[in-house]
Amino acid sequence: MRPVRRIAFFGETGTGNYGNEASLDSGLRILDGTDARPVAVAQLPAVVAAEHGVEAVEIRRPGPPRRGITSLLGRVGDVAHLAGTVRSVDAVVVPGTGIFEGQGVRPRGIPFSLFWLAVWSRLWRRPLLLLSVGVDDRGTRGVRWFFARTLAWSDVLTVRDQESARAVAALGVHREVEVVPDLVLGREPVTEHDTGGAARSDPLVAVGVMDWGGSERDADREVTTDRSTHLVRALLDEGMRVRVVTGEQLDLRVAVPVVHRARVADPDAPVELSEARTVEEVARALDGCHVLVAARYHNLVAAVSEGVPVVATGYGHKQKSLVTAYGPSDRAHDRDAYDVAAIVAQVREILADHPAEAARVRAVAARDRAAVRDQDARVRALLGLRVTERMPS
Repeated sequence: MRPVRRIAFFGETGTGNYGNEASLDSGLRILDGTDARPVAVAQLPAVVAAEHGVEAVEIRRPGPPRRGITSLLGRVGDVAHLAGTVRSVDAVVVPGTGIFEGQGVRPRGIPFSLFWLAVWSRLWRRPLLLLSVGVDDRGTRGVRWFFARTLAWSDVLTVRDQESARAVAALGVHREVEVVPDLVLGREPVTEHDTGGAARSDPLVAVGVMDWGGSERDADREVTTDRSTHLVRALLDEGMRVRVVTGEQLDLRVAVPVVHRARVADPDAPVELSEARTVEEVARALDGCHVLVAARYHNLVAAVSEGVPVVATGYGHKQKSLVTAYGPSDRAHDRDAYDVAAIVAQVREILADHPAEAARVRAVAARDRAAVRDQDARVRALLGLRVTERMPS
C-alpha cells in the first residue's frame, strides 16, 4: 500500500447538524499524534474549514445553480470532481453518522456521491474505510442499490449497532460486518459532577427537542412544538426543573416557543433554554442533569457519554438500539405516538434509583469508549500511521 500522508474524510458536514460535526471530529481523532493530513469532503467546506481547522473541499463540483441541461452536465462534473479528490489522497474515511439511512433520501444526492466515492477508491486503489456507520434498508430502489454497492466495495466496514448489521444483509451485501459503537461514544466526558444526592429533592431533567418540520413544513413543526410543550409542562407539574436542549441549529425554532409557552402558563416555571451548538456544548449543558429525554440520536449519545440516563422519543432503530444498550428497551418511544404520562413515569423511576442508574450508564459508556478507541488504533495500524507525538487523552 502506498504511504498514507493525506486522508479524505467524507460526510454531510457544514450544515449545522451537531452529530455529523461531532462524528467528523471523532474521525479526525484517529490522526492525533501522526503526521497524516486530513481533508474534509463536505457539503459546506468553508464552514467546516472554519469550525474544524482543516482543509476542506466540496462533495460536488463548485459552480452556479443547475437547471435543465446544466443539471446533467453538473452531474458529470461531480463525478470528475470526486475522481480528482480521491486521487489526491492516500485513503478515504467515512466517519460514522447515519449516512446510509435511506428514508426520504434522493438517489441523486448523497447515495450517488457515495457510489462514485467507492468507484474511484477502487480504481485509484485508495483504501475506503466506513467506520461505525448507521445503515437501514429503507429508501427507493436506486438509493438501496447505490448504498449496497458502496458497502460491498469498501475495504473496511463497521456499523454502529446490530440493526445496521441486519440492514447491510437486507441490502444484499454478503460480507462479515463488525459492530463498533458510534464514533462519538469514543469521546471523554467533560463533566465530573455527582448529582445522585439531588435526584430526589431537586431533580433537573433535560428535554431535547427536534424540528420535525425542516425548512418548510410549518404544520409538522407546530405538532411537535405542541407535543414537546406538553411534555415539558408535565415534568414541571411533577416538581422537576427542565432544561431544553437542541441537536441542530434548526431546532431552536421549536425550542424557543416551547420555553415561551411553558413560561406563559407559569411565569415562575423553572424552565430554561440551552444555546449549545455542538455535541460538546450539549454535553456541558447536561451538567447537573439527572435524566435526558430526547429525540435526536446524538443528544442521547452526549448524555450517556456523561453518565446521564436517557429516555428516547425517537424516529428510528438507532435510538432504540442505543437506549437498549444503556437501559430497559421500553424507554425508547416513537416520536409520533409517545405517551407523556409513560415518559414521566420512567423519569420518576430513574430518579428513584439514580445512583445505580447513572453507574450502569457510566459502565456501558466506558466499555463503548474502549471499543471505539480500539478501532482507532486498528485503523492507524492498517494505514501504517505512526504516532510521532503524545496523543491527547
